[in-house]
Amino acid sequence: MISLDLAHKYLKTIHPPLPVRTTLDKALNQVCAEDVYAAANCPSVDSSLKDGFAVVSADTVDATQNNPVTLTVIGVLSAGNDSDNFRVTSGTAVRIMTGAPIPSGATAVLASEFSKVKGELVTITADALEGRNILRKGRDIVLGQEVLRKGTLLGAAHLGLLAAAGLNEVPCYPLPKVAVVATGSELVWPGDPVLPGKVAASNMVIAAAELQTLGINGSTVILHDSLDHLQEQFKRIVEEVDILITCGGVLDGDKDLTMKAMEQIGMEKIFHRVRIGPGKGACMGRVGETVVFNLPGGPPSNHVALQLLALPGVRRLMGCENYLPRKDTVQVAGELSGQENWTQLVYSRVQSENGLLTAVPLSGVGRLEAMAIGNGLIEIPEGCLGIKDGAQANAWLYNTIYSFNLLFGVEDQSLLDGV
Repeated sequence: MISLDLAHKYLKTIHPPLPVRTTLDKALNQVCAEDVYAAANCPSVDSSLKDGFAVVSADTVDATQNNPVTLTVIGVLSAGNDSDNFRVTSGTAVRIMTGAPIPSGATAVLASEFSKVKGELVTITADALEGRNILRKGRDIVLGQEVLRKGTLLGAAHLGLLAAAGLNEVPCYPLPKVAVVATGSELVWPGDPVLPGKVAASNMVIAAAELQTLGINGSTVILHDSLDHLQEQFKRIVEEVDILITCGGVLDGDKDLTMKAMEQIGMEKIFHRVRIGPGKGACMGRVGETVVFNLPGGPPSNHVALQLLALPGVRRLMGCENYLPRKDTVQVAGELSGQENWTQLVYSRVQSENGLLTAVPLSGVGRLEAMAIGNGLIEIPEGCLGIKDGAQANAWLYNTIYSFNLLFGVEDQSLLDGV
């Protein structure tokens, strides 16, 4: 049995595969594998920030409602047009649309609300100082500049940035193929009748949903207790995926067959059992090139091991540099007890109050409800026999949606009534 810290160090033995050049339409949620540089300026020319008129700024200096200036309109420019055939001189203007190139000679753009057009003349009632409403060439992106660093997890705006920089491909670590297997003859698929002695495979649902937040559509399987069947199915699955996550069967009971089946298909154990509660039964291993996380079957034990071990392992294989969950210092609203040789993890609701993160332990609700409405695991480290009410501690944050809502004060009170 090893410490949580040592288990996290073992995760460093997981390395992402070789990067692949990926088109932007397929790169969402992948990790950039190299520094990326712009292939174009953005904008590619000086362009207009407004619909209005490209003018010589000096012509508008004295323009007001009571002292309008009249200019001759010599043409119209829209985004994508060539401005080479236009030259603005004193006394003239070009009608211009947002994004259109600035014609030569023009030194400002007057917004259309300060003008009135009649025929080929425009009457101007406000000044336009030099440079007003002009977006200079390369203002957003300069040719050759670094636009993304290696290790960036690509979101939608990153892909837009790459497109604006003249790129259609980015070197990425491919998303891993992941399978989630729940084991146990008591398990039924969500939605099937839960007869006496049966239970829905909620651990599998949570793991698959967490993978979806990473952009991974993991396969899900329920396997009942049969050593031969488990061995056969595990052998097949590990040949098809990069990571296998199992739920249940990691202890020493007669029906805890997962570890026995994994041993029979040649799994090399990296660690088995971690000094954390809940979650101690977690195992990490390899079958060939496939990484395996065998997690306990009890919901809190499974969930803690998923958050602190299996999902970080997935993020590590994705190429994420910050693969562990976010860890913050919190003020604990309640008294908690710890153990000499054990790291205890307590479900809590972390929220921001006057710039201070406060963690409220969720001891008065059911296990699954605490997992759902909580967003933090208060860590009581080995050797710490207790945390006093109001004292500081570390907490691992999870549950992305609620972390955002609670940290920024957007609570769904209906979920929290009675806590």
